[in-house]
Amino acid sequence: MSIQIRGIKYHFQIHQDNPAFPVLVFLHGFMGSGRIFDPLIPKVTSFCNPVTIDLLGHGKTEGAELHYRFSTKEQVADIVKLIQEQLSSPVFLYGYSMGARLALNVTLHRPDLAQGLILESGTFGIEVEAERQARQALDASRADQIISNYPEFLNQWSALDLFRHDSQSMELTSIQRDQNPFWMANSLLGFGTGTMPCLKNRLPEIVSPTLLLTGELDSKFTRINQAIKKGIEHSELAIIPKSGHRVHANAPMETANLIHHFIETHQL
Repeated sequence: MSIQIRGIKYHFQIHQDNPAFPVLVFLHGFMGSGRIFDPLIPKVTSFCNPVTIDLLGHGKTEGAELHYRFSTKEQVADIVKLIQEQLSSPVFLYGYSMGARLALNVTLHRPDLAQGLILESGTFGIEVEAERQARQALDASRADQIISNYPEFLNQWSALDLFRHDSQSMELTSIQRDQNPFWMANSLLGFGTGTMPCLKNRLPEIVSPTLLLTGELDSKFTRINQAIKKGIEHSELAIIPKSGHRVHANAPMETANLIHHFIETHQL
C-alpha cells in the first residue's frame, strides 16, 4: 500500500496481521526495495508480522529533488511517523546495510518504538574526519556517475570487493536496474556513510536488545560489528558461516532461525 508521509508517497507492505505476533519492520539497503527480503518473508510468518518498506527514493516510494531530504534527520522522521501511524508499536526493527544505519538512528531517536533491533551488515559510521571527507568525495563522484551513466555504475557497483562473496540474483538486478537514477544519486549525497554522523560514542545509549548479523566472509563488517557489540550492552553477534555481505540472501533459513530465537527471547 502507499501513504503520504511528510509530503512523500511511501510504499510499504504488511505481509501478515496476526494480533498474537509482534511486528517486524524490514529496512533494505542502498538501491534495494522491500522485495529484497522476499526469501525471508515466508520463513518468519510463523512467529511475527513482517512489514517491508521501500525507503525514500527506492522501489515504489517517491524521492525528492533536494538531497537534503534524504538526510538522516529527515528519513528518521519519516520512519518514526510511519510506524506511529500505521503499525502497532513497539516493533522489532531489522535493517540491512543502509537500512541498518537507518534502524540504528531510529532506535537512538525513539527508543520507545523498538522492542528489539536487528542489524545486518551495519555500521555506526566513520570515526576519522579525514576518512569521512574522503568517503563524501567518493560518494559525490559516484552520484555524478549515476546521473551520467547509470548502467555503467550498476556494473561497477556489483563488482565491488564488498560483494565478491555474494551472488547477484536476477531479482536484485531487476530491482537495481529499475531505480530512479536521480533519486539514487540524492540518496548517496544525503545519506551516504560519510554524510551520516558517526554514532560510535552513542552506542551505549541503545537500551533495546540487539542482534548483530554479519557474514563470515565479510571481514570488514564483521570487525565493525565486533566493535558495535562492545558499545551496546545488551547485544549479541552472530557470524554466519560461508556468507558474505548479503546475509539475508546468502543464508535465508539460518537468518530466519536467528530472528526467531531473538524475537522469542525478547518479545514483550
